[in-house]
Amino acid sequence: LRAEKIQKRAARTGFDWPDADGPRAKIAEELVEVETAPDQDAREDEIGDLLFAAVNWARHLGIDPEAALRRANAKFEDRFRKMEAMAGDGFASLPLAEKDALWDRAKRG
Repeated sequence: LRAEKIQKRAARTGFDWPDADGPRAKIAEELVEVETAPDQDAREDEIGDLLFAAVNWARHLGIDPEAALRRANAKFEDRFRKMEAMAGDGFASLPLAEKDALWDRAKRG
């Protein structure tokens, strides 16, 4: 929410990308910077930049990033609960490949 407010304030002064292509390209740039960060502190900085850029892209697409993230969280939680229900008590001990298969089933409904 704070990132969006900061970006809107900057945009009011004319400091903004002209369209959604700018923030989209910035995301690609930030991904490379995360992957090439020399240490954990730098990686944290770059992840912050990546998240900031993602909020900016959402804003340019007319999407409320906070609402989008809430929806993604709810969708993940729903699917994860379905996976656990399908597997029963042994879910935690399943190999990742089996968990992935359960995820695919949960995704389909």
